[in-house]
Amino acid sequence: MYMGIRYFYPHGDEFEEMKSTVKEWKSLEKAKAYCERYTGGCRFAGASIEDEKGNIVYEISDCGDIAEYPEAI
Repeated sequence: MYMGIRYFYPHGDEFEEMKSTVKEWKSLEKAKAYCERYTGGCRFAGASIEDEKGNIVYEISDCGDIAEYPEAI
């Protein structure tokens, strides 16, 4: 089980408080697709995926930089 966490600015203003949504996925591929679906636009602040142990296995920044941590899987 993987947990996708998406961070965003509710009104697109990076000086406002960020909000987040959390969703659970059975596969890493579906969790990645969830995170990557929201990468465009001024509201997106970043996303990450954690495994069942709470280790971050994937991150994507607002600039589109992707970091994968295969040692955590």
